[in-house]
Amino acid sequence: MPRPARLLADVRPLRESPAYRRMWAGTLVSSIGSMMTGFALSLQVYRLTHSAFAVGAIGLTSMIPTLSVSIFGGSLADGTDRRKLVLVTSSSLAAVSALLAVQAFAGLRQVWLLYALSAVQATLNAIDNPARRTFTPRLLPAPLLPAGLALSQLTFQATLVAGPALAGLITAVGGLRLCYLIDAVSFAASIYSIARLPAMPPAIASVAAGDAPTLPRSTNAPSCMMTNGRSSKRRLP
Repeated sequence: MPRPARLLADVRPLRESPAYRRMWAGTLVSSIGSMMTGFALSLQVYRLTHSAFAVGAIGLTSMIPTLSVSIFGGSLADGTDRRKLVLVTSSSLAAVSALLAVQAFAGLRQVWLLYALSAVQATLNAIDNPARRTFTPRLLPAPLLPAGLALSQLTFQATLVAGPALAGLITAVGGLRLCYLIDAVSFAASIYSIARLPAMPPAIASVAAGDAPTLPRSTNAPSCMMTNGRSSKRRLP
């Protein structure tokens, strides 16, 4: 008799991998904060300009650096320790959110500054996101990888709804500057979870050192590979 289909998300990766669990929770918290900043930024620009075009220009200031930097973001992630890279980008993103909070509390009312910080934020995200997406395959064994990727996607969808909803509530109670402040503080969860991860050097460097990266089990994959003219066994999960 066939087993009934699962109706709920498979949470085995959260139970069986403490590193993935920390990363998932840290990403959830900081992503909600980032959505709150997106809401607050649009609202602040509109309050300053009363122009829908000015609000739409935020997307333009984000799109240009995203398209420009994302071309090199993947290559940069491939050539460095991705854990260290994400620690740098996450810390820098926290600093940008802190600057947004400072200008809101100080009442600077400078639209150009908001555009500039939005562009810097988009640039950092274009580097951070490609590197961050490689963490799940390295933290989970092959049987749990589909469930882990599904949980990551579920987190993204949840933040799209929860982030702006919380931002609207917090703005009504404490003002939009509080959204910026909460976002800056929320990065502490993400930075802590990434700092606790093991080192993630480039795959090429791992192979050259004779420590091949963990790959999904495949019936077509050879059991050994050539490294510097010598045969070394490939570790499979």
